[in-house]
Amino acid sequence: MIIDFHVHIAYKDSNKKCSVDDIINAMNDAGIDISVLLGNDQADAGYKRPWINSSIMPMDVNLSDEELSSYCFSHPDRLIGFTSVHPDRYKPHKKVLRAIKEFGMKGLKLYPHAGFYPNDKRLDLVYEKCVEYDIPVMFHTGIKALSWQNLKYNNPIYVDDIATNFPELKIIMCHGGYPWVEEFMVVAYSNPNMWVDITFLDYIEKIYKKPNLSEDTIKRLVELIGAKKLLWGTEGPYLNLSLFGSHGPEYYIKSQDFLVKRFDFLTEKDKENILGENARELLRIN
Repeated sequence: MIIDFHVHIAYKDSNKKCSVDDIINAMNDAGIDISVLLGNDQADAGYKRPWINSSIMPMDVNLSDEELSSYCFSHPDRLIGFTSVHPDRYKPHKKVLRAIKEFGMKGLKLYPHAGFYPNDKRLDLVYEKCVEYDIPVMFHTGIKALSWQNLKYNNPIYVDDIATNFPELKIIMCHGGYPWVEEFMVVAYSNPNMWVDITFLDYIEKIYKKPNLSEDTIKRLVELIGAKKLLWGTEGPYLNLSLFGSHGPEYYIKSQDFLVKRFDFLTEKDKENILGENARELLRIN
């Protein structure tokens, strides 16, 4: 089983968002069985305002639970939804509870670069509810996706507070924490309730001129926390980010090879686990 753990419902161009058929067709062509679709809540900053320069923010980044669930409900055997929340929301835990109970969301994705630290006390009740309902929490760490976001909030060191204060919470850190790679490694190693999402390491390697970053990061993580704690993802069949570039559905196959299959330090079982089995177990998929 192959599971893409990191899919955004992105725009194919400036006017048209990719459809559920676009996602399913791309999955079928690449042999992907299940995709985790990620919600996006960056509060007021996540909406495109008329006075904002379109070259900085060409479109909304927020994605509601209602819209996300319409994708997931259309193919419940293939698509799994993760809600998102910003601590500026009124009673953020209520939004998360509604997402779980009404829309069937199976996890939570947080975007600190939208202007908050992961250890913001307003999120404590959110984390408590995620423990209660046994759903994982996924943190964007390291690089920021868009120039208007605030990089400082993405330091993975703040995720350690969450792992320590909520030891029963299942936590996923994304993107290798670059440029805070050492902090990322220490936080991942020090907390048994931690998983790592290796999505986007190839883009980081290319844009920031860091040869072998992907291989070095993945190899070191395997040595520190084991291949059973690694999760593979792609960002989805379409990507359009001014800081990083773009891709289409052909990237699905390239990503599997570049981030997993080409490495001889991984056993065939390791590769199978990273490409899907670890995600299946974490999400309790039969």
